[in-house]
Amino acid sequence: MTTPQILETKTAECRTHGTYTDELIESFSGDHFWQGCKRCQFDAAHSNDEMIRKAALTTRHQRTMNAGLLASDIPLRFRAATLDNYRVGSHPEGQGAALSECRKYVDEFEANWDAGRSMMLLGSVGTGKSHLACAIAQQVIRSFGASARYTMAIEIIRDIKMTFDKKSEQTERDVYASLLKPDLLVIDEVGVQHGSDFERQVLFEVIDSRYRQLMPTIVISNLGLAGLRKCLGDRAVDRLTDAGGPAVLFTWASARGEA
Repeated sequence: MTTPQILETKTAECRTHGTYTDELIESFSGDHFWQGCKRCQFDAAHSNDEMIRKAALTTRHQRTMNAGLLASDIPLRFRAATLDNYRVGSHPEGQGAALSECRKYVDEFEANWDAGRSMMLLGSVGTGKSHLACAIAQQVIRSFGASARYTMAIEIIRDIKMTFDKKSEQTERDVYASLLKPDLLVIDEVGVQHGSDFERQVLFEVIDSRYRQLMPTIVISNLGLAGLRKCLGDRAVDRLTDAGGPAVLFTWASARGEA
């Protein structure tokens, strides 16, 4: 998973602590920032002055959140995705209903988290499924302090296959453990793989292990519910719908290319 990168370093001078190496830190929003004097930040966070301490703790919180957002592996295209900027346009009834379901999932995330309640976003290409899923992932990080991760089904399959190489530094157990770690896992492009028994078993293992540990999963697919059952198997879909996990259907035409 992605973590904040040090993009550049320079020698800087602190009036209190002298010379130090400053670091330009990657920002999820693209507005990269210089780290500044870490000793000053530590002192400010433990200051007896409430205003200084509060400002320092706010900065620390923002930087921790930045690290959490980068660790989500949300693609650049969807980093600006929010529930508020999802376009309800040419198909307002369906798009509005989908947006409402996603808002509800976020608003009730503490209960969904406790119940391990998952969600499926299913239907036509270009209808905003990935936008909404990434918006949900970002919001649970920002609002609930949860961890979230975005990945694609084909990446999971590839990572498992790579462990078969004797030179691999990861085992199958390592890959599955990494997918169990985030509080919310988003799996995109389910159904574009070949549909082999091996692929079906790998995806079932991910979904089932999270289900057993009450860890929510959002599955995105261009298939309908019947097609998803054929792709993943009934057992996997039943786990995704357990505890009232919603299947949100995107039945309108692609909005890509619309002005």
